[in-house]
Amino acid sequence: GLAFKAGTGDLRDSPALAVAEDLARAGAELTAHDPAVGQVPGASAVQVVDDPYLVAKDAAALVVLTEWPEFRDLDWPRLAASVARPVVVDTRNLLDPATLADAGFTHLGVGTRPPATPFE
Repeated sequence: GLAFKAGTGDLRDSPALAVAEDLARAGAELTAHDPAVGQVPGASAVQVVDDPYLVAKDAAALVVLTEWPEFRDLDWPRLAASVARPVVVDTRNLLDPATLADAGFTHLGVGTRPPATPFE
C-alpha cells in the first residue's frame, strides 16, 4: 500500500510513498499495489498495478507499508511461487509470521526478532 493509511487513497504526507521513493532513488525497481490508489501523481518511479499478485513477480522482497486488511488474506503460497526471494518486510506487523513461514517466506517485522539467517 502507498496511501498514508488503510481505507483511503490519500498520498499526502504518506510515509509509505516516501519509503518507496527513497528505495527508487537507491536504484530499486518498484511495483506497488494499493486498493485505493490507481497511480502516483507526478514523475514517480513507482509503478502501481491493480493486481497484488503482479507485485510479486520476480520481486527481491515484498514490503508492506500500509495496513490494508486484505493483505492478510492474500494467497501467500501463490506469492511465494512468484518472487525471486521470499522475504516480506512487514513495517506494520500486519501479517501472521507463521502463515508466511508456512508459505516459505521469511518475515521481517518492525520491532521483532529477525530470523538467524533471514536472506538464505
